[in-house]
Amino acid sequence: MTATRPCESKDERGPLRAVLFKSRDRMSRFAEKLKAAGVSCTVLDFEGSDWLSFDYRGVDLVIFYPSFVYTSNHPHALLDVRDNLSFITEQHPHLICYPDPALIPYYNDKYRQFLFLSARRHPCPRTIPLLSLEAVEAAHLQLGYPMVLKNRYGAGGASVFRVTNKRQLLHYYRLSTLDLFNVRAALHFTRICFNRLFLYNLIKARRAQYPFLSPPLLAQEFLPIDRDLKTVVRNGEVVEAHWRIQATANMWKMNIDAGGIGEWSHVPPEALAVSRTLAQDLKARWLNIDLMESNGRFLISEFSPVWHHYAYKEKPSFVYKDDYNIKVPLKVSLDLEQIIVDSLIEPVQNRTMARDSLTS
Repeated sequence: MTATRPCESKDERGPLRAVLFKSRDRMSRFAEKLKAAGVSCTVLDFEGSDWLSFDYRGVDLVIFYPSFVYTSNHPHALLDVRDNLSFITEQHPHLICYPDPALIPYYNDKYRQFLFLSARRHPCPRTIPLLSLEAVEAAHLQLGYPMVLKNRYGAGGASVFRVTNKRQLLHYYRLSTLDLFNVRAALHFTRICFNRLFLYNLIKARRAQYPFLSPPLLAQEFLPIDRDLKTVVRNGEVVEAHWRIQATANMWKMNIDAGGIGEWSHVPPEALAVSRTLAQDLKARWLNIDLMESNGRFLISEFSPVWHHYAYKEKPSFVYKDDYNIKVPLKVSLDLEQIIVDSLIEPVQNRTMARDSLTS
């Protein structure tokens, strides 16, 4: 596919140059924001081949708002990010990029996130990776039931299970290790094959949902909560945060797309401190963090360099309270494309001014 330039804008000072990669979500909005900022923009497509031969040496910014190529639990659901975008930024380290290249290894990989959080002693729920039958036994004895079991890959609550006994725990572990020659595995895949959503994707969309689990699964203590907290950190400072509140007493996965209620209200300083510390430790330009409160402590559930926001007052169920204590106005922080574009332009301009001051 030939590179196109739908958002080029001339500037007497010489515009910044950006590459915007085609994506299913938010691409047109990013193009509009780049054009409004006077950034000369070339659009490339990972499904074509032009990106391989394109000369990135004169480019300042790269933006790719990714979607999962397959279902989010597929090990290669983010191949365009993990392989293609990572290759570009490795070959051209001068590029200012979204998502942050330093965080791509952790993106949608709960096991790698666990390794970092545990090694750096960040607060998180008690977690045991199921690397062996001995680990399964340890989870059984130490975590008790109910227990949360997380697939290595998955977003939006996908492939996260509430386990109530050792038989279920062992069943999921055996699935993750491809130990499939047993009755429970046969029943598991039979149920999947007759699931309406699976059949719809298989027949109508011509793309089946990925039916397997990826090792190691993460066994995690079950924390009885009625809400969790999402924070967004830019360069070490929290710029947006909201609570996701259960819609019914039976809801245990806090997810707005699944019916949860979004509330923008007071965020305790402890949660802000945990968020800042993690972002600074990762040296993250942008970081989205999921937190749970338990016994007066805020624990990190997972984190990501990419996040999705609804616009300000986009859903009638959203609640905005006067005690919201993040300094950045919501009309600014919830304009996702604008704050990302602004954050990428700023370091390029700073770099240019520093270079000009040295040569003047």
